Amino acid sequence: MVRKADKRADAAVSITAENWSSPDSGTALANYSPTPSCHLAQPCKSQRGTWGGARNRADRVSHYLSDKQVAGLIEASRRAFATGRVFQRHWTVHYGLAGIQAEDAMRFISKLLDLVSKQARREGGKLSAIWVRECASGKGEHVHILLHLPDGMSLRNRTRRWVEAAGGTYRRGVSKVTIIGARLTKVTESSGAVPLANAENVLRYVLKASSSSVGRRLGLTRRCHNNWIVGKRCGQTQNLGNQ
Repeated sequence: MVRKADKRADAAVSITAENWSSPDSGTALANYSPTPSCHLAQPCKSQRGTWGGARNRADRVSHYLSDKQVAGLIEASRRAFATGRVFQRHWTVHYGLAGIQAEDAMRFISKLLDLVSKQARREGGKLSAIWVRECASGKGEHVHILLHLPDGMSLRNRTRRWVEAAGGTYRRGVSKVTIIGARLTKVTESSGAVPLANAENVLRYVLKASSSSVGRRLGLTRRCHNNWIVGKRCGQTQNLGNQ
């Protein structure tokens, strides 16, 4: 069961990052580019809850990630990276294709994360994750989830079962899991700048729905991908909130 999140922080500090650009863009670059990306912003206040993120009303419509939401996602990622929980998987779930309506999206996403979290605990670890909802023409509503899982935990033959357990209808194109950095052995056996750079690049990719001004400040090559989302647009697991 999802608990209510605490009250939102009153304000977020400004976001700063080094400019970085590439003539390439898209999911392939986000997942596989070994090029070091920007340093991830200054610390900011964020709220805590079962899955974290902004506390939006169920009927609230937003067109892009707010400055405060971007700051919260960056801060949650900064905390994950600083504590050795670099994201290893990028899970995209096209829940609209799975028959989940917009008003049921948060229930569906919360159930997915709960199922992944329970499996992580069974394997002796904990789930750390951030997520961002999007709605793209031709793709419908979907969610990008960046996951840090216990070493050795596999998602193979599990994502379909989780989508169905959360209330979705599984069909081709609903779920896609990409290993960040192309091969999991490279992620688990490596340390230092390369896995971190790969994870940062995927983070930059999921921030593409930020406002044009924030995108420029962060030097995002993909930005201002505006789309309508009803209710909560993004969030994080509680263990990436303020400690």
